[in-house]
Amino acid sequence: MRTVWEYAETETGIKLCRVYGEDVCPEVPESLEGRSVEAIGPYCFSAEEIPRRFREAQLRRQAAGETFLEAGEETPVRGERLRRVVLPETVKSVGDYCFYGCGKLESIGFSHCLERIGSGAFMGCGSLRQMEYTTSGSFRALAKVLSEVRYAVTVSVTEGEKRFSLVFPEYYEASVENIPARIFEVHFRGTGYRYRQCFRDGRLDLTEYDGLFPLAAGQEPVPVLVRLAYLRLLYPEGLSAEAKERYLDWFGRRVREAGRYLLEQDDLEAIRFLTEAGAFDRTAAPEAVRREERSRKTADGAGDFYMASLGEDIVEGAVREEEDGRSGREEPALDVLTELAAGLGRTEAVGFLMDHRHKRGGTKKKKTFDL
Repeated sequence: MRTVWEYAETETGIKLCRVYGEDVCPEVPESLEGRSVEAIGPYCFSAEEIPRRFREAQLRRQAAGETFLEAGEETPVRGERLRRVVLPETVKSVGDYCFYGCGKLESIGFSHCLERIGSGAFMGCGSLRQMEYTTSGSFRALAKVLSEVRYAVTVSVTEGEKRFSLVFPEYYEASVENIPARIFEVHFRGTGYRYRQCFRDGRLDLTEYDGLFPLAAGQEPVPVLVRLAYLRLLYPEGLSAEAKERYLDWFGRRVREAGRYLLEQDDLEAIRFLTEAGAFDRTAAPEAVRREERSRKTADGAGDFYMASLGEDIVEGAVREEEDGRSGREEPALDVLTELAAGLGRTEAVGFLMDHRHKRGGTKKKKTFDL
């Protein structure tokens, strides 16, 4: 596919101003005409036209790719056309409103070399859910970008030979009037704001990150909690034994919600991993306890704003349960998960779980599951 890079020369390098072509997932080159691409200009990928005050007097173009397009036929890659973008390590700044109105932008890649992010750079990027971050040790750039994005995002980090992924939940600000004081107070809903404060002097404090999970468990929707806990167990960078046990215990006690969600997503890989890690070799929380937790969560109003981004059907499906007279009784989490898998017709999952029970010597003689 042919891509045309429109740029301006600066004293130190190249500033990218517009991108044209068929590729809606462009990877910005490290250099153009032998000079480093150091900046992404204001409104570069924005759905809006570049305001006059930001327009460059002299623009140049360089094309890449084999598909031939006549002059004037190139379509700008901007707004809702943009799906994914990767910025090279040479890029040090992103201009004002660079991605403004890119409502279908789902993923962005960038590095620790990014030093400046302009005003409103990610405004209107409601679909942004994935970030790929490359670093030699500093997390300042990641902290800056996350501060501009309030939506729930998954960050895949590459630090030398290390690879790990983290979930940063959503949050939003609400202005509440304090009538006696005659002021408006800013309240943060959701734990996403707290998770975004786990950066200290350019470092990521994973101990603080993991320590927030008990708070998140009482406020965040099950799909967010499942992904957050699963990724920490899957990529245990800096994960203490205590934090690991906390994540595993949550999966065991909340198996009815977490297990149902994974089964409905048909994520057998996650179920295998968690089962072999011992997440379900413990006791599931009784229905009465879980009902009390959900009531407390609803009373707080926490998590309601996720309905729009996750979809009501997903959230409700993750916590939907059958009343079967077991509200006061604890049960082995593995039994609960196997019953859920059988009820949802996930035969492969049922087979795996029954085989796991048999291997650990926990087969029940009187209980059968129809495949």
